[in-house]
Amino acid sequence: MAVNSRYRPPGIELSRPDPASGSPDAVAVWRKEVTERVWRNGTFPPGAIGQRGDAGVTFVVDRSGKLISSALVESTGSALLDAAALKMVERSEPFPKPPSDAKDDLQRVTVFMTLDGMRRNGGLGPWENEAKVKAKLNSVCRGC
Repeated sequence: MAVNSRYRPPGIELSRPDPASGSPDAVAVWRKEVTERVWRNGTFPPGAIGQRGDAGVTFVVDRSGKLISSALVESTGSALLDAAALKMVERSEPFPKPPSDAKDDLQRVTVFMTLDGMRRNGGLGPWENEAKVKAKLNSVCRGC
C-alpha cells in the first residue's frame, strides 16, 4: 500500500505496516485508518527543533481498539524524538476497532516515521511554523 504524499503531514513519514490476518481489504482499510490517526497525533517536541531522526514503533491493539503495548523498534538517536514517536501512538488511543473478520484478537502494527525539525530552503521548517502559529493563536485567543 503506497502512502500518498499529499496526505502526509509535514515532518512525519510513515511506512506500510506489517501484513495482518483476516480479510486483506478490511485489514488494509483498518491499518490505513490507524496510520492516519497516528499521523494526526504527531507533534514535534519544541526542544528538538533543528533535529531530524527516523523512528520505528510497534504497537498492539485489541479488538476494542485499546492500545495494549508499544515499543520503540528503531531509535532516532535522540531521547526527545524517540519519546515523541511513542507519544504519537499513545495519543492515538482509542484506535478504530479492527475488522470483525480479523483472525487474531490482537493486531500488531509497526509504523516507521521521520521526525523532522530541520530548516528547509533557508526558511522555517514545518514544526517551527506550527509552533509560531500556535503561539500567535494563543496570544490572540487566550484560552479558547
